[in-house]
Amino acid sequence: MHLSRNLAWAFGIAVSLLFIALTYGTSRLLAGYITRGAMSQVLDENSALRRQLEGMDARLVSVNRQLTELASSDDHLRLIADLPRIDQDTRDVGVGGAASSSAEYGVRDPKARALVADLSKIEREIRLQKDSFAEIEERMSGRADLLAHTPAIRPVNGGYIGSRFGHRTDPINGRPAFHQGIDITIDRGAPIMATADGKVLFAQQSPGLGKLVIIDHGYGFRTAYGHLSRILVNRGQTIKRGQKIALSGATGRVTGPHLHYEVHVNGKPVDPLDFFFDDNESLALIPQMR
Repeated sequence: MHLSRNLAWAFGIAVSLLFIALTYGTSRLLAGYITRGAMSQVLDENSALRRQLEGMDARLVSVNRQLTELASSDDHLRLIADLPRIDQDTRDVGVGGAASSSAEYGVRDPKARALVADLSKIEREIRLQKDSFAEIEERMSGRADLLAHTPAIRPVNGGYIGSRFGHRTDPINGRPAFHQGIDITIDRGAPIMATADGKVLFAQQSPGLGKLVIIDHGYGFRTAYGHLSRILVNRGQTIKRGQKIALSGATGRVTGPHLHYEVHVNGKPVDPLDFFFDDNESLALIPQMR
């Protein structure tokens, strides 16, 4: 077959146009198919995300309820620790930063934006609560240490008060004198106990109180234990409350065996009976002695 040049050009153009049309149509069909598949997948994912958001809403309600309970416990603990309560304006944190947080993450859906805002607020509330608990722990730890170093028990089991704190007549020379402690009559050799944690400051013979132990408890507290028959601790030794430090006796300037016990606060003698926080009903007043 012989074709003219014009007819050949026309045939070539027709074939090209047909190929282009087929290619375009096929690509449109494929694009539509892919688009519909992708849209279907996106819709399924959106549906799943919405279900997750609804589930997170319920969990956020529970978290907020727990934070409210923590805030109530925090108020109670701060009262015990003698710390000021956190006012409600301070607790209402994170509100101002919610919108910017949502915009920062490109969140457009209203429900998702609300979720981001809630999470931001909860994060700040948790940080605030964590800082508050740390402050409470620090305060309570300090108080626990103070209590451990505060004289709070009797230095000897049993016995009787032979002479109280304050002005009295000296049993040796009969002259008026100020008694800086109390005397507890007790059998010779009875165990003497430290009344608080501390460090031994003095443990040797003294002119008037015989064998004497002085303990520095820190926080301005010192205690003294005199007329001992035997000292069981050394200078510089760390002592715990209730630890046996000596045996009672009648050394020094005495009329009979007993324990002379003093409590000093910031260098001033105070009545030791004010620091008997255990049972002291068995201590009875009998004729004075030194």
